[in-house]
Amino acid sequence: MTVIHARHSRASTSVWHHLRRDPRFWAGGVVVALVAGLALLGPFVAPHDPAQFVGRLYSRPGAGQWLGTDVLGRDVLSRLLVGGRVFLLQGLAAATLGVVAGVLLGILLGVAQTRLAAVLLFCNDSVMVIPQILLVLLVLAAFGSAPLTLTIAVALAQVAYTARVIYAATGRVVTEDYYRAARAVGMGTGALVIREVLPNVAPSVLVEYGVRLSISFVALASLSYLGFGSGDVDWGAMIHENQGGIALQPWAVVAPVAVLAAFLLGMNVIRDAVARALAARSAR
Repeated sequence: MTVIHARHSRASTSVWHHLRRDPRFWAGGVVVALVAGLALLGPFVAPHDPAQFVGRLYSRPGAGQWLGTDVLGRDVLSRLLVGGRVFLLQGLAAATLGVVAGVLLGILLGVAQTRLAAVLLFCNDSVMVIPQILLVLLVLAAFGSAPLTLTIAVALAQVAYTARVIYAATGRVVTEDYYRAARAVGMGTGALVIREVLPNVAPSVLVEYGVRLSISFVALASLSYLGFGSGDVDWGAMIHENQGGIALQPWAVVAPVAVLAAFLLGMNVIRDAVARALAARSAR
């Protein structure tokens, strides 16, 4: 058993060793940190109340309105600074809830290996056939579009995909000699999961979490565009509200699109860096 735990320790240090030497990881981290800082600190530095009418409709950028005004004459910069905090927190919460539930379900199905587990896996795969955005819309139609409901709906849409990935990773672990040896000496299911399964599926969990984060933010932006946003000020809602005047005042649409694109690009770069580090670790 001592050899097994040493192996887990070397794995975790090796991943960080590769990440800190990858300039793309740091580049993605800087972009994500800048957008997150903009969202978290923006409400404190916004020059105007985001609901205040400060000028004519679709005014071009100028002194006092650095990104111009929107369809109702509100300051675009102020709405951009205020509209990201709840959006980012919702995306983070939805991805975390979805991945945690999916990991628990995937490990449970992978370790159980019973007929009931096979039936549950079939049901899980059947859910994956439904497009995620449609699944979320069905939940919102049934329970309303409150911010908490919206977060839970996006989280639920991620569970089946995460469970399938972790089930496959767990299936590889339970066929290894170290797992069979631990089970043969009488180690309980809980101890097996904590000491043998979780450390070995952790790389898959990390990569999957990066994927689910990106998908959660895209889903929330799409839902905001469709009118299911978390509030009156939201990056996705800004795009929806001002799309009709893009020829008159493009910054009302370009600014939120650029911020969303930069954040998602940074997240993808970080995710790819983690995947490369895990692959390099495995090759050692």
